Amino acid sequence: MSGHERKSNSQPVVDEVHHEAQGLAKGSLSPGKIVAFALASQTPAVALATVPFLLVVTAGNGSWLGALLAAAATGCVGIAVITFARRFVVTGSLYSYMSHVFGAWARLLVGATLLLGYVTLIAGVLMLTGIYAGSFLIAVGVESGLDAPVMTALTSVAMLAAAALAYRGLDASIRSAVILTVATVPIVLLITIASAVHTGLDLGAQLSLKGASLSGIFQGVAAGAVFLVAFESSAALAAETRDAKRNVPVAVMSIPVVLGAIYLITTVLQVPGLIAAADAISAGGSPAGALAQQAGLGTPFATATDLVLAIANLASLIAFVNYGSRFVATLATDGLLPGVAARIHPRFKTPSMAIIGLSLLSMGFLLALVWRYPHELLAKVFPALSTVTVYMWVIPWVLVCVGAIVLVVRENRARFALVALAVLGAVGVSWVYINGLVNAPAPPVDAMSYVFLLAAGSVFAVFFFLDRRRRRRIHVGEGAGDELAADDPGPARTR
Repeated sequence: MSGHERKSNSQPVVDEVHHEAQGLAKGSLSPGKIVAFALASQTPAVALATVPFLLVVTAGNGSWLGALLAAAATGCVGIAVITFARRFVVTGSLYSYMSHVFGAWARLLVGATLLLGYVTLIAGVLMLTGIYAGSFLIAVGVESGLDAPVMTALTSVAMLAAAALAYRGLDASIRSAVILTVATVPIVLLITIASAVHTGLDLGAQLSLKGASLSGIFQGVAAGAVFLVAFESSAALAAETRDAKRNVPVAVMSIPVVLGAIYLITTVLQVPGLIAAADAISAGGSPAGALAQQAGLGTPFATATDLVLAIANLASLIAFVNYGSRFVATLATDGLLPGVAARIHPRFKTPSMAIIGLSLLSMGFLLALVWRYPHELLAKVFPALSTVTVYMWVIPWVLVCVGAIVLVVRENRARFALVALAVLGAVGVSWVYINGLVNAPAPPVDAMSYVFLLAAGSVFAVFFFLDRRRRRRIHVGEGAGDELAADDPGPARTR
């Protein structure tokens, strides 16, 4: 039976095909480890320093509402995701869930968008790592810190470190990611509190949404949500998690609940300071560095902040190489990518070839951007890349919301609250994309709506062709087997 063949809908089942075939280390992750890894994967330190900035660019005093909408939308999607996670243990996350409720088209479409999504996501994390590290170098006198050669060297070292940890296994990855997170979050919290004390909260302007527009708020959601996108990726570790049907849902929901609430509070605290530091940021300073400087923490502290955030960003890089490689290995198992990508390291029990392939692909994509637009990385390239990354998750999230409704209706377990939340999740996520068409942001971000459609459509067409060819070969093989059986006079024929 295929790992994506539909199971009986009357009882929750466990999809054991993929992890059995791949040889991953089953049940090795404790509840604490998978939750800690899920939280660390979103690089809280970098997110706390970046989400408010991404929101305030378009939403202004409405940034807090954008943060709330992003957390609410991902929370609704999370309810839909854990509806599947409580029933199925898979290695392909949303991709694997699709075949339990829809036909092959949904699985292939989600596979296409998530493959692109992981490449753009890892490339974006790498770019942000290089930008923070380069900004630090400039601050200490290295004027070429953000030039293409230096960015290439910085991001290559970061990618190599993350890939090496992922290659060696989850224990090394989780330990490193959690240490990086715990060591760096207090620094950003200090900057946030100092900024709020120095500038004040200006709650009147924020709560009244002074100067904010609804379209700007939704544009901010699309940009700021990049630090919540792929929050459900920890589901790809289900086969390696102890009591997965209980612990994976907790890990998934910890992000919109815990981090969503923290991002909302941080946004309220930082917005007045970010507005006051707009000139310093426009001059090329990082948001966290500008806030630190303005709050009176001093130039050395502000300078060191960029280096801290560059290092902290490695936690996210490590996590998404782990998540993405398991998804890539699942695609390879299904014949949608070269079979070599499904190989598991005999000692480390990791999808080693998928780790190498995904890392090289993401790094190559990033370097193409770095060398093509060396002087527009922060102003244009990163906003465009973060927006298209969010768009890559729109289709998977909408389908998982609709699929959750189909699943519980089929099981006669539909409840109003679940259905309502799934509908809200699908509508909210859809509007993030539709708003980009109706209220187009400034170039080049406005073009990302169409770049997404072209790229996703192209990969989907390739996957559709490969899947049809695979099915045709299976059909021909079964036909040949039937003919041989008909000609066989032995015991197998007479039974």
